[in-house]
Amino acid sequence: MIAIGFVFFAAISAGCRFALSRVASSERSAELEDYAGKLLSVFGATFAFLVGFAVTITWSAVSTGQDAVDLQASSAQQLSWATSAIQDQAGAAQVNGNLRNYLDTVVNKDGPAFADGNFSALPSAETFDTLQNSVHQVASGHGNTDPVASGMVSAAASLTAAQSKVTAVAQRSLPTILIALILLSGSLLAATVGMSALTVKRPYLMYAWAFLAAVSLAVVLMMDFPFSGGVTVNLGPLSVAAGSI
Repeated sequence: MIAIGFVFFAAISAGCRFALSRVASSERSAELEDYAGKLLSVFGATFAFLVGFAVTITWSAVSTGQDAVDLQASSAQQLSWATSAIQDQAGAAQVNGNLRNYLDTVVNKDGPAFADGNFSALPSAETFDTLQNSVHQVASGHGNTDPVASGMVSAAASLTAAQSKVTAVAQRSLPTILIALILLSGSLLAATVGMSALTVKRPYLMYAWAFLAAVSLAVVLMMDFPFSGGVTVNLGPLSVAAGSI
């Protein structure tokens, strides 16, 4: 991704520099170079603002998704603890088994489904329904005290809310218009950088800027989808929770 971005921005800068150096006289080249130098701060600030804004949005989504996963794991542990305290140990074993199966399915199958953009029919949907049905059946069963049963139902409700939040975060992505504006501002800045290096024999800084711009764009795109890319939500807490049940 960084290599593609570098080639893209470097080609614009080098192409603009090459074309203008062929058609403009030495005096005109000096004028264009001076004018481009004045525009660099404007286009540079615009590009930096858009990239910073996009990074803020994407990192917020990743952070929110991680908080939701952590809440999902803690709710699962609370449900397991409350279930283990009931008098019906056979029912408790059933609920904990269903809970463990659900968490394993989320980690092993829901994660890849989120990465592929499949949000409508999650692999864990069936196991989650089985878990919720067993929770309510055991919680309302004979011999279970009200405080314990209430704790089971409350933890199951928290688990449902956390799962919904994870699914909602997984569907977040940057608006297409924002990505287009970043590319447009980056392209204009690349052309301006090429103009500012018209009389420079070895424009190393021009290519250094192209590399930095490519890195900036790559960071934005890597965090665009919270469950896929280079920077993603970690489902490890769910694995830990499943192993502790």
